[in-house]
Amino acid sequence: MKILLSWIAFNNDFEQGKVNENGPTVSFHRNFYQHDQHWVLSTQATEDLRLTHLITHLRQSYPKRIIQPVYLNIRDVIDLSEIKPKIERLLVENGEHEMDIFISPGTPTMQVAWYLCHGSLGLKTRLLQTRAPKFTHSDKPALVEVHYETSDVPLSVMVREKQLNTKTETAILETETMKLVYQRAYRIAQADGITTLILGATGTGKEHLAKYIHTNSARHAAPFISVNCSAFTDSLLESRLFGHKKGSFTGADADHKGFFEQAEGGTLFLDEIGDISPYMQQTLLRVLQEKEIMPIGGKAKKVNVRIIAATHRNLHECCEKGTFRWDLYYRLTVAELILPSLFERGQVDIEALLHYFLKNKALEFKRKKPLKLSNEIWERLLIYSYPGNVRELENLVSGWYVFCEETVMLQDLPERFHQVPIPESLLWKDVEKLHLQKVLELVKGNKNKALKLLGYGSVNTLVSKMKEFQIE
Repeated sequence: MKILLSWIAFNNDFEQGKVNENGPTVSFHRNFYQHDQHWVLSTQATEDLRLTHLITHLRQSYPKRIIQPVYLNIRDVIDLSEIKPKIERLLVENGEHEMDIFISPGTPTMQVAWYLCHGSLGLKTRLLQTRAPKFTHSDKPALVEVHYETSDVPLSVMVREKQLNTKTETAILETETMKLVYQRAYRIAQADGITTLILGATGTGKEHLAKYIHTNSARHAAPFISVNCSAFTDSLLESRLFGHKKGSFTGADADHKGFFEQAEGGTLFLDEIGDISPYMQQTLLRVLQEKEIMPIGGKAKKVNVRIIAATHRNLHECCEKGTFRWDLYYRLTVAELILPSLFERGQVDIEALLHYFLKNKALEFKRKKPLKLSNEIWERLLIYSYPGNVRELENLVSGWYVFCEETVMLQDLPERFHQVPIPESLLWKDVEKLHLQKVLELVKGNKNKALKLLGYGSVNTLVSKMKEFQIE
């Protein structure tokens, strides 16, 4: 199947509140469309009616064409770290198809994400853009395929992406604070068939933990398939999970096995389960209860698949609010695992993970030795709150191996690290150091006055603390 992918152009696809006949999306359909389906990407399912108007207009103009919305649940349209993983997953999960990416619509960050995914995933993708008639020396627009060559730096990124995609096992650093979590996960792995729910913020390693359970279970030789439930509409998710028969809907030109059948005997990881609709909740509940699926247009089939679900949402609160079914919640929480945020794990874990990633990324990027970090950089890294958790830390180290030769300099830290005040740390030693510095500044370095204000018994205690915290 040949699929056209593009973002809706909220500014250029509309003019004075109406669909713009000369906008990029309508113009592409009028002049260049030769595809089986067009997936129009949008950041939120809750956006205004413009997407519905655009798709309705296209369907009315071209009744035989399959045009459908895909909502990717993106909050910040200029945040590459949020956009790239979601379109990357969409591309990988549909990697068996030819995909043309129409890059003209969308923010510059969205276009950068398309470039990175096209250049790193090794899929059957093309980058297309249109050129307005005034630039073609004719009265018609032109379709251009974008080609580009990579330098040594992007090549490093491509090597990393390729290696990540070919790994069969997930490397996990089991720190002291995570031992109990992985001990519980190992017990779950031994209890075959137990449904598991993993709770944790984005980037805490939910998929890593799910793979750990699969790898240590009796199902380890069978497939492990990961599905991001928030990346699909109901119809797409239903088709992806349960499959469909040829002719069951327009565009179904062949039988298609869903992820449940593809994972037969193995594990199906349903990520962001908290984002599925009430309809899909009911459908999934039936599958868990009956252990059988109903392919679209087909007959019921028994399946033998272990389900591991994950979400960053508080499902208990969702149930209380009526947005998630209690019966499905209880079906999923036969065994529950909670992953703490990296900030909650503390500085010992942050430091251990930094050493771990510095060493492993050196091997991954074929460096002779790990990068070096100055004491000032270490201090900033250890007090940062890491809202992106372990994934953010790993990506930070990967970025250094792309751009740094031997030593990471202060300017190599992203801007957000320069804006983090020390008081954000909740560790007592950081609070004590900050307070000691303030007192010394207040008394202009007079140790006798400082020890009285601090309540220390002797000047030796003060000197010892200053040495411990490296305060001049």
